[in-house]
Amino acid sequence: VRARGALEDADRAAVLGGAVALLAPSRLTAFPWRVVEALAVGVPVVAADTPTHRAVILDGGIYADGDAGDADAGEALSDALAQALGSTAAVERYAVLAGDRGRAFSWHGAAERVWQLHADL
Repeated sequence: VRARGALEDADRAAVLGGAVALLAPSRLTAFPWRVVEALAVGVPVVAADTPTHRAVILDGGIYADGDAGDADAGEALSDALAQALGSTAAVERYAVLAGDRGRAFSWHGAAERVWQLHADL
C-alpha cells in the first residue's frame, strides 16, 4: 500500500495507470473525486461502506464494513482488499466493474441528461 498526498494531474494519472486497486477509507461526506477517477480508468475500488461511496460506486467496487474509529474498520478494509486482489480473475472482474461504473461519469453523459431534461420540460 502506498499512501499518496496531493498530486498534480499528470502524476495522479500515472499513479492510477499503474495501480492495481484504489483504497478509499474516508468516511467523509465530500464527493469522492479520486474514486471517480479510479473508476474512470478501470482501477478496482475498495471503499469504506458509507452512503456517499454507495451512491457513487454502486456495484463498481467492494465495500468494507466497520464503524469509523472501530478497531475492526482496518481489518474490514484489509479483508475487502484481499477479496479484490485474491486472484487474477478477481482483479480483472473488479477492473471491468469499475470501468463500467466509471463510464457513468462523463461530460457527454451529463450533457445528454441535461438535454433530455430540457426536452421533457
